[in-house]
Amino acid sequence: MNLHIKANVISIHHKMEVLDDADQPVYRASSKAITLHDRTYLEDAAGNEVAYIHAKAVSLHHVYYVEMAGGQSFELSEQLFHMKDIIDVPDLGWQIRGNVLAFDFEVVDADERVLALAHRKLVSVHGVYDLEIADEGHADELVALFIVVNHIVQSRSDAMMMSSTGGSGQS
Repeated sequence: MNLHIKANVISIHHKMEVLDDADQPVYRASSKAITLHDRTYLEDAAGNEVAYIHAKAVSLHHVYYVEMAGGQSFELSEQLFHMKDIIDVPDLGWQIRGNVLAFDFEVVDADERVLALAHRKLVSVHGVYDLEIADEGHADELVALFIVVNHIVQSRSDAMMMSSTGGSGQS
């Protein structure tokens, strides 16, 4: 299954659409404009809730909680002090590995099988990310993971911008 995420560039609310090869919506994600816990709601194209995602308010590294509509829940947390990004999903036995900031990574299970791949399109006005899902039985969970990684990338980018400007927002 090949999908792509298209994020709105200018929006008060953080909104993303996950589209199929025919550019038809498969999932939609939206976040509150101002929130301490980075609350995000993921729904399918029909408007049914798929997952609720929120961040741990205070943490040395990014920790996100995902509550699936079917009752399953899992946590994602970054491993500190690694040269390459590794984000653990212990409740599922999965790991996200690769260059998260460049949105170029894979999701592997405990048996080292690749469940999905993600890549950022280099030339895009909207911030388009390609997703290749090998195990369609876990599509909902994998899309939720991709949404979380998008949040982590945005948080890291914001933090790098703040540190490079001394926190003043000016260069």
